[in-house]
Amino acid sequence: MMVRNAPLDPKSKQPITAPTEQKIASPWQRQMNRPLQALLASQPFLIMLHRGAHGGNLVENTAAAVNVAVKQGADIVEIDLAQSTDGDFFVFHDGGEPRLLHEQRNLNQLSTASIAKKFYYNWLDQRLTKKVERFSELLAQVPDDVFLNLDRSWDHWPAFLALLDQFPQRHDHFILKSPVRRDLLTRLATHPIKYMYVPIISQAAELTVLESYPEINVVGVEVIEKTATFDLIHSRQLAKYRAAGYLMLGNAINLDDQTQLFGALSDEVAITQAPDQAWGQLLTSGINCIQTDWAGLLDRYRTETFK
Repeated sequence: MMVRNAPLDPKSKQPITAPTEQKIASPWQRQMNRPLQALLASQPFLIMLHRGAHGGNLVENTAAAVNVAVKQGADIVEIDLAQSTDGDFFVFHDGGEPRLLHEQRNLNQLSTASIAKKFYYNWLDQRLTKKVERFSELLAQVPDDVFLNLDRSWDHWPAFLALLDQFPQRHDHFILKSPVRRDLLTRLATHPIKYMYVPIISQAAELTVLESYPEINVVGVEVIEKTATFDLIHSRQLAKYRAAGYLMLGNAINLDDQTQLFGALSDEVAITQAPDQAWGQLLTSGINCIQTDWAGLLDRYRTETFK
């Protein structure tokens, strides 16, 4: 019987196992995590779509982008959060203002009234009638059972966690992420609702810091591999997380021509050369969730490879 929680080799179709001298508790004993556990068990690996599906007049970080992402085969949709100077939360990746809004100021520095006056521009730089959506507006248009990976929210956690608390029907489908910083970990550890959390890990020492906060509901790790030797994903520290069935998230997205989030294993390589040369190698390394900008193609690869 195929063990679907273990990462799979796309060639042999067999689970990848790694010896480890250490053990760590499984995250799946918490009731909060059961839907994610079931999702992991249902697929050979998971697909996370970066900022939702976008192109044409479909703008990233919108409810439409999330809903189309699900249609394309995404299991989890990553979205970004920003906060106005009035304390309202919007779904937007700050830094994209000049491209998407023809605005030079950072969204976090704008009032709610100012943001409400901004219109999106599409990929052809044509002004649309669409505007930046509040987080609550997006949730009202997206089904409750869609898993949302909430990025760029960590600088606003005191207020943002309180906002999440107001949506109890979605608590087990929110996945928080952040860099490993003690102030952020303390915030999560002391918050009464133990939201699922996937820290961004770029060095093994960060796992030692993370493990000093057992109150946090860690369900996986986002692995940043900056070298071709993949020392982090092959480390003993991460091996124990793989052995316990944690979500192991690898980034195939191309932010530019230089930035490497998992060595040279990128979407561009997968779709212009061969899927096995990038997505397949990610899976072979021990990843069981790939963040991509091409969910439809990755879903087809998943279907064709793991029939």
